[in-house]
Amino acid sequence: MKLRPYLACAFLASFLWIGCESSEEAMRREAEARQRQEEQQRLAQLESENASLKQQAARLEAENKGLLARVAELEKKIAEMSRPVEPPKPEPKPVLGPMSAYESGLQAFNEKRYDDAIAIFQDLLSMGVEESLADNCQYWIGESLFGKQQYAEAMKQFETVLEYKVTEKKGDAYYMLGRCYEAQGNKAKAKEMYEKVVKDYPTNDLVKKAKERWGKL
Repeated sequence: MKLRPYLACAFLASFLWIGCESSEEAMRREAEARQRQEEQQRLAQLESENASLKQQAARLEAENKGLLARVAELEKKIAEMSRPVEPPKPEPKPVLGPMSAYESGLQAFNEKRYDDAIAIFQDLLSMGVEESLADNCQYWIGESLFGKQQYAEAMKQFETVLEYKVTEKKGDAYYMLGRCYEAQGNKAKAKEMYEKVVKDYPTNDLVKKAKERWGKL
């Protein structure tokens, strides 16, 4: 009968030990469950981040393709702009007869396009036009040079007109020589030229003007 208290104590201790073991097991399982839950949450988060990164990568790839296409287009335009541009071929000038060219020169002179007029009349002279037209070309070259205030050069042209044996421009040439001398301040020579027009070429259209200018000197 003395063993019964010992048996009761042993039974109680065994019960308590089993209870403690069950509580620890429950806690361990609960910790494992929480760990698995946390791992699943981290895995879900990683999968979400991975999906977001894939979307960003796809967007960047699309943007990169667009930029490459734009660069290629710009390079093509630069290459096209760098090509040497061939100047347009000048249209062939219409071939004019001597009289048509002469009239064109007079028109240029009347429009005060003196350089154009000089070029036209010089072309006619270089073509070897007959004297009946050559003296007029020489005269209008002188008039054009006078219009450009190149008096010394103009005088050479008028003096050349005077060298023609037959010309209707001698009176005009003497008058313009007077104008050139007057413009250069040589009144004596200017008077001499105007006097010659009045006395030697009384039917010339410039006689009246020659008298007026002669009288003012």
